[in-house]
Order: sequence, then structure tokens, then C-alpha cells
Amino acid sequence: MAAKKQVAVTARVVWILVALFLLITIISQLFIHYYNPLVTEPAELYNLEGYIQSTGVFVRNEKTVSYNGDGIISYVYDDGEKLAKNSVIAKIYSSENDLALQNKVDDLKAQIEVLKDAEKLIGSDNSQLEAFSSQIYEHHSQMIQNIIDKDYFSVAEMKNEYLNLICKKQIVSGLAENYTAKIAELENRVSSLSSQISSLPKDYSLQDIGYFVSTVDGYEDTLSFDTIQELTKEKIESIIDNPALSVDKAKIGKILSDYKWKMICVVPAEDSKNVYKGAQLKVRVGNASFDLTGDVESIEDADNENKILILNFNVFNQDLVKSRTAQIKIMFDEYNGIRIPSSAIHFDEEGKKGVFIKVGVNIYFRYIDVVRTEGDYTLVKDTTDKKRKGYLSLYDSVIVEGTDLYDGKIVLQ
Repeated sequence: MAAKKQVAVTARVVWILVALFLLITIISQLFIHYYNPLVTEPAELYNLEGYIQSTGVFVRNEKTVSYNGDGIISYVYDDGEKLAKNSVIAKIYSSENDLALQNKVDDLKAQIEVLKDAEKLIGSDNSQLEAFSSQIYEHHSQMIQNIIDKDYFSVAEMKNEYLNLICKKQIVSGLAENYTAKIAELENRVSSLSSQISSLPKDYSLQDIGYFVSTVDGYEDTLSFDTIQELTKEKIESIIDNPALSVDKAKIGKILSDYKWKMICVVPAEDSKNVYKGAQLKVRVGNASFDLTGDVESIEDADNENKILILNFNVFNQDLVKSRTAQIKIMFDEYNGIRIPSSAIHFDEEGKKGVFIKVGVNIYFRYIDVVRTEGDYTLVKDTTDKKRKGYLSLYDSVIVEGTDLYDGKIVLQ
């Protein structure tokens, strides 16, 4: 009797263990089937600027300027400034010390002019006080930004303008009656420094008309409008790698014959299918916030994967005259839509593109209309308000990581 009871207990334990095993197996299978760790990103609006990135080589009709004499050269004209016939482009000083003294004299004379200009407001009422305060604040902010950008040349240019505004504000507000004593002090310093200059500088003038640039890079005699068509992909790349060659020390600058200039660059053939001779393209040079408009002179095959593009520009740009090369972006239309990771794109049974989205515990497939692919992301049309059933909408949770995805699947997460 006891033996039978023992057998019954053993059987019951076995059945319980078998039941537990089956239950665990079923739960694990359900867990495996329904639990799927997913990573999602919201479908958000994005503006994409279409562009081709390259390095441009600037070509101009240039003539070098030489000086074989002794002395220290001080340029009178800024780079890119236009020359009239017989213009004095430089003054030749006998020594570095004379040049340094003259620079101090010029700086003091500029300060004197600032003070004399401010004194013209003596006797004025304070109605301009607020305007001066506003201008002082604007100049101060701009100078700080220039310092941050390491544009020290602009800071130096704005210094006297800033000082002039402060002096005018002091006159108008009554904080200063006049600047007579300060002007006299500065004039005495001018006289003292001028007397220390050993000899007057000699003028160096040119008969040429054009735009003056104080630097040379060695390409002036080989790059011109006449030779630009001869440049190959290899030659363009060589210029980019070596934008400045060794030059004769006697060459102290160059003259650009006119305001017109050209740019040549190598662009991917795949990205330039819609570029054609005569087209107008917008070009952004370096980190500029504005675009230059150029006309396509030619676009020819460089090899199986690249083309050589030549653009004509009819607007003189003073900021670029010292540069031979620069990073450029050839800008195209701006594209708007929803941006999604390219890795999130899948295909349905008919080969149509779409993405999987997660709504609660459910997964759904949503179709997309691709606008443009850039790198790891794809821009698709925003079909939110187009009443297109089954298409991606703004703010849908797009699945960017997950396995065994299909339309209608239920996940536990």
C-alpha cells in the first residue's frame, strides 16, 4: 500500500515537472517571438541644401610688378583696390625704422582727425545721445566678433570709428568740453617722431590700369584665360596641392587686368548630370554666408568618374584676390521633407521602398517617396497631409534597429 502511494507521488512530481517544462518552453517561445529590442527615431522635418563640394582654382589675367632697388616697401593700395593710370602703389623707405616711425605718425594723425571731427559737435544738444550709444554698442559687439574670428585687420579698421563715436558722445553729453589739449599733445608727438625719420620715402608708381594685389604665387605667367582650357585633372590637383610656388623676390605684386575672373574645378560626373554649358550656378566659397553666381563656360570629361568644370564670374570679389584656391560648394535647390536614416529603409514584396514604424506594441510598414540621399540619411517627401494611406507621416516612430520585422507584428518592449 505504501509502495503504491510512493509511485503515485513520484508520477505526480514527474507530471508537474513536465508541465513546468512545457510552460517554460511556451513562454520562452512567446517571448522570443514577441519581444524584439527596437531602436526608433522620430520622423522629423529637415531642410537639405543640395550641393557639389570641390576645390576651385581661380584664374585671372594677371601681370606681375617688379622692383629691383633697395629699401623697405610700404604699399599704398589695399589688395583688390582699383588703380588709375600712373598711380603710386608703394612708398620706398630707407630703413625699417623709418617705416615704423612713419606708421606711428600716420596713426597719431588719424587720432587727431578723430578728435577734430568730434569737436564739430560742440554746442549741440543731446538729442543724438541715444543714437551714439546704440552705434557704440554695435561697433563694440562687431569688434569682439572680429577678434573671435581672428579678423584683426577689421578690428584695426574699426578702431578709429569706435573712438570717434565715444568722443562724440562725450561732447554731446557734456562729459568733455573740447579736445584742444589732447590734440596739441598728439601734434607735438607727430612733430617729434617726424623729425626722427632719416629721409623722405620715394614713390613707386605704375602706368597700368587694373586692380592691385600685393602678393604673387608663381602662377601668374602660366594661368590665364587663354590657358585655362589646357588644364587637366592632374594639373588642377597639382595646383591645389601646391597653391604657391617659389617666386623671384623682385616681384612685389601684380595687376589684375579687369574685374572678370574664372574658376576651374573637378566635380563628380554622377553629381553634375544636370550641369550644362551656359547654365548659371551659385557658388559658395569657403565659409562665406553668401553665394557668387557664375556662368558655365564648359564642362568636359576628365575621366570615367569626373568632369572638369569652368565657370565665368563677372563680379569682382575683393576677398578672393589673394587666393589661388579655395574650398567651394556649388549650390543647387533646397530640398524639404522628412529625414530618416538610410539604414531604416526596407522593401516590400513588390520592391517598393518604405520603413517600419512602431505604434504602441504594433509594427507597421509605411511607404516613402525618396527625394535625395546624402551620406547616411535620406530625405523623403512629407506625405502627412496628403491623405496617402500607408505612407510615412511626420513624427512617426521609425524603427532604425530591429530584427525579424514585418507588417502587423506585435512586440513586447
